Amino acid sequence: MSHTPPRNLDTLLAEALAHHQSGRLDDAIAVYESLLSEQPDNAAAWINLGAARRSLGRSDEAVAALQRAVAIVPNHAGAQFNLGNALVDAGGIDAACSALEAAASLAPGMADAFVSWGNVLMGSGRNDEAVAVLERGLEHSDNHPALLNNLGNALLGAHRVADALPYLQAAVADDPSNSVAKRNLANALRLSGRLEEATEIFDALIAGDPNDADSRCLRAFASFSQARFADGWPDYAARWTSAFHEPARPFVQPRWQGQDFTGKTLLVWGEQAVGDELMFATMLPELLERGGRVIVETEHRLQPLFARSLPGAKVFTRTVPPEGQLMQGSIDYQIPMGDLGLHLRCDMASYQSGQPYLRANNETATTLRQRYDVKAGNRPRIGLSWRSGADRAGVARSLDTQALERLLANRDCWWVSLQYGDVSADISQLADGCLHVDADVDSLQSLDDLAAQIAGLDLVVSVANTTVHMAGALGVPTIALLPHVADWRWLAKGAQCHWYPSVRLLRQRQPGDWSSVLDQVENELSALKSC
Repeated sequence: MSHTPPRNLDTLLAEALAHHQSGRLDDAIAVYESLLSEQPDNAAAWINLGAARRSLGRSDEAVAALQRAVAIVPNHAGAQFNLGNALVDAGGIDAACSALEAAASLAPGMADAFVSWGNVLMGSGRNDEAVAVLERGLEHSDNHPALLNNLGNALLGAHRVADALPYLQAAVADDPSNSVAKRNLANALRLSGRLEEATEIFDALIAGDPNDADSRCLRAFASFSQARFADGWPDYAARWTSAFHEPARPFVQPRWQGQDFTGKTLLVWGEQAVGDELMFATMLPELLERGGRVIVETEHRLQPLFARSLPGAKVFTRTVPPEGQLMQGSIDYQIPMGDLGLHLRCDMASYQSGQPYLRANNETATTLRQRYDVKAGNRPRIGLSWRSGADRAGVARSLDTQALERLLANRDCWWVSLQYGDVSADISQLADGCLHVDADVDSLQSLDDLAAQIAGLDLVVSVANTTVHMAGALGVPTIALLPHVADWRWLAKGAQCHWYPSVRLLRQRQPGDWSSVLDQVENELSALKSC
């Protein structure tokens, strides 16, 4: 009887590693699995098997292998590190943080463990926690480029732009060839209001790589902030290949390039958030005057508003997949709404045609106006919105309750809340009767009702959020309260809003300091009362 000689397990492991390092991952996995069938407690084989499976996108199988490794060698920093990364791929964020924390604790000099852990926290919006983790990593790995870069980004995410700059500058100084670090530094400079410095870096990055869509998008924001629209719009169009933007709608018609479309049909589709759609839609009335047929696809809550306000257009609700009619060959051209500026808004003078275009439901507006007249008496009726829902910039744009109370202390005005979302905690801290909350209007459910509510007011006071766009599109007098470095759409300076003639812009003089802005609001309210 012949006997199969026993296999040398060390030789098997070496064979698997050779396949692995040469990129023959399927072969490597087969050998790892064969080895583990004979030696199921071989932690190195489980770690490598997990890494190979992860490289092939087999996340759940990678996690299973690495969990076996950790069970065998719980104090192995590499096993914990690999498990943490595999758990990120599989969507197990909390478990990933635990594994990466274990790796960092076991091997404090393992900078990559802190980098990955910080990335997970940043990806979950937990920027303050990420800052603490990355600072801890730098204590053990001073001047590590990835730690410096990521700490700078985490500080940006936590709205600490001034604190972020030194780390991003250090990351670039340590590795001048790192384009990601340079882009992050340029973005921090942009968010600091240092637009020319930021643009200089973006220019160099794009010269080196004309397909760098992320840098082009960020350069667009810097250009817009300086009213350089002819430069900004072509860069802004690169967002469709940027890593940070939503995918384009699947329309197959040729992209409209600004040519005459008399007798033809143009589909304009909305994108991004409601405020963006309202802003870009300021260009639709001008488009309707060009002699062609216009179809608009928009967010479902905007559909009744746009249908009423743009009677020359046919307005569809955005669905997934799109309405079948919108995929037909009878439509000649299509364009995303945010790219209309390429053809319609290339200089400041072109914005003069952007007059108020929204029409509220007159019946609802009349009902609300009459209701508010009874409550307000002879006082001006003022709508107030104090929080932004933006993920990253919302905190810097929002008023705290102390600033809110200062506004509402003016009892010569009658205040009604236009704030969307759950702000019950804020309202519970306010004095009784200083702010009316209309329970019949839920703007998260009905933007048509919000438009009717705003149309019945004398003035809107709001931080930079959807409320400003709605009020401006309706032509209602509006005071927009802006942070020291405002979003690109409001420009870097000036009180006049080029998108909406009825909106007046009041800007912080110092970052985070609303006092001077509130002083100006009080002056505006005194003038309103005396009229």
